[in-house]
Amino acid sequence: MYSEPYRLFFPLGIFSLFVGIFLWVPSIWSGESYPILLHRSLVLNGFTGLFIGGFLMTAVPQFSKTQKANFFEVLIFFFITMLNFWFAYCDQEKTMLIFSALQPLILLVFMGRRILRRKENPPYSFVFIFTGLFLWLLSSLGGVFGDFETFKALHYEGAIASIILGVGSRLIPGILGHVEIVRAQRERYEKPLPILQTVPWYFYLLILSFVGSYFLPENLGNYLRGIVVLIIGVFYYQLYRLPKIRSSLTWSIWIAGYLIIISFLLKALWPDGMIHAGHSFFINGIVLLSLLIATRVIQSHGPKDAALENWKGLYWVTFLVFFAASTRVSAYLMPETYLRHLGYSAIVLGLALIIWSVKYLKFTLVGVDQSAKK
Repeated sequence: MYSEPYRLFFPLGIFSLFVGIFLWVPSIWSGESYPILLHRSLVLNGFTGLFIGGFLMTAVPQFSKTQKANFFEVLIFFFITMLNFWFAYCDQEKTMLIFSALQPLILLVFMGRRILRRKENPPYSFVFIFTGLFLWLLSSLGGVFGDFETFKALHYEGAIASIILGVGSRLIPGILGHVEIVRAQRERYEKPLPILQTVPWYFYLLILSFVGSYFLPENLGNYLRGIVVLIIGVFYYQLYRLPKIRSSLTWSIWIAGYLIIISFLLKALWPDGMIHAGHSFFINGIVLLSLLIATRVIQSHGPKDAALENWKGLYWVTFLVFFAASTRVSAYLMPETYLRHLGYSAIVLGLALIIWSVKYLKFTLVGVDQSAKK
């Protein structure tokens, strides 16, 4: 199991998200509970961190043709994540942020060791992943030694969005069947060159623009981020074209791509909504896209049954996640019942998680014995 860490981290991530969102359910009948720190820890360091860790620790060795994850690497990432939960529960934000910083540090060391020993270059878009991990690390440390409010947007949005854009720029066109995009990328990064030399100058410009947007005046930064995400959605995700491979998974990913773009544009066009509009990206972007990419990972590493990607239940998962996001964002417009709407959103999102988990998590155990023998 530890050689393919997604088998452990995906189920733990789902459990973390389930607990993290259901902290809001009591808000339906009582407006007194507001467990914000533990909620953030379980959702972002838990679900998001574990899904990112599970994916990268499984995918990077394959892309680089190097050693798979070992027991110690998986154990230390798990242990650090659990400590993050504990200090969030104890309401010790500074200490929680120390362990938040250790999560990307572990992943950077894990990836760095394998990139240095690589037999093949990974996709050049993975430079965006390194950028996201550095932002995650630096914003966590910024919160430890300074005012976390200054780094909150970079920590909870910028870092995670960078990782999603880096992964998605390579995986999404491939999953959707746009082989010409994948072929063009491979012609660049498979050359026997230092990895940084395989990255086109315009991709560096996108990264710099995205990161720099967090240091600009808020409204200007929101517009610049929206433009960068729109460019990646059009030219890398190819969202203006219908999927060439038609399945429940590809249609859902195509929809999720549009929802991510809309989330960033909504934040720019609705400045009064700010953090509430930002939850559109957290739910439609992070949660939905993570579940859909995890579907491909589980199918391709487990049963290898393409029919799992055409399960019609994925449409229900996509719809329910979208409905949960809409409920969460619109809560801002109803201040008298604001906390109740957080609870309603949590129930709808929880239902989507249950449907997805019942169908797919059992396959994380498929092939564990064979994997362990290797």
